[in-house]
Amino acid sequence: MTIRQNYKEYTVSFSVSRCGHVVPSKQLGFSLVELGVVVAIIGVIATIAAPNINRSLESQRNKSTAQTIVAAMKEARAESMMRRQDVTLTLTGNNATLTVAGTTLKNFNISTSTPVTTSSGAATVVFLANKRVNPASTFTVACDSEGTRAGRVVAVDVNGNVSLRSENSQC
Repeated sequence: MTIRQNYKEYTVSFSVSRCGHVVPSKQLGFSLVELGVVVAIIGVIATIAAPNINRSLESQRNKSTAQTIVAAMKEARAESMMRRQDVTLTLTGNNATLTVAGTTLKNFNISTSTPVTTSSGAATVVFLANKRVNPASTFTVACDSEGTRAGRVVAVDVNGNVSLRSENSQC
């Protein structure tokens, strides 16, 4: 059969099967070998990329946890100045809680997959009404769930200044 289209000729050949169906004479598609090679290449690429993706996810969790702690500290400082009362920030497990005279103001969720350690051992910081902090503290957010690799450091000094550092970060 010859088809003319825009002055070009295309020759298409068909064959008829035993059941009377018309099928193209050339096989179309991929062979099993070609499919196997493509799957193997995708597997190799995925194996190379997987560790980088895990490291990137750990880094993002670490960064998010550190930024949540910074936000909680800044809010505690602002609340202590606005209310002219002492505001306590307590870090426990997966929460950072702001309290004033025993009343909870706000809870911040912290990722449980990134452990937080403190320099002083106490996970409580009091932002005083006179814009000071008792005690000045440093919190280290670990990169991994075991807490073996140091990540970002959140520090608050006695003047209530909050800083976030990532020096010597292993994430």
